[in-house]
Amino acid sequence: MTPQVMGIDLAAACSGIAMPRGTTHVIREPKARGKKRCLLDDLDRIDHVEEHVAGLLAHYAVDLAVIEDYAAGIKSAAAHRLAEIGGVVRLACHRAGVPIALVNVMHLKIYATGNGHAEKRDMAIAAYKRWNSAEFATDDECDAAWLRSMGMRRLGHPLEDLPQTHLAAMGKVAWPEVAEREAPC
Repeated sequence: MTPQVMGIDLAAACSGIAMPRGTTHVIREPKARGKKRCLLDDLDRIDHVEEHVAGLLAHYAVDLAVIEDYAAGIKSAAAHRLAEIGGVVRLACHRAGVPIALVNVMHLKIYATGNGHAEKRDMAIAAYKRWNSAEFATDDECDAAWLRSMGMRRLGHPLEDLPQTHLAAMGKVAWPEVAEREAPC
């Protein structure tokens, strides 16, 4: 049975999701209440993302969520919002009983391109070449698709052939135990 893996690339303004069936989409920030951001806008965003992800986890009976981990060294107001969003998404996975794998952005780039310092454009080009002309509307969706790919490979269902240099990134991730689901009757 094909595992249900979700890739999640969280961002302060919008987040990319790679669905278990391979499609991608973005969770966009809700409309602000006024011209200047306020605490209620942030809370609306956090609530919106958590509710959206919790719904997807339940709908798809996800076996594994692969999430891009926090980038060390970011010092901006967006870093706080991202940490809050990341916390509620991790909590949604926990509540749904979905194991989580956290992937460092450098390891994600190595997996996709072989270069830990690759640019967003390089990630998209790699996806285009490896997945028969795959294109994404946003960088967040592309990253989420690569995260899903890592999870699929970990669970024995690789989506593409990759050189050993790329596959070295798999060993850098603390992979959780994932229970095998029984095939439906």
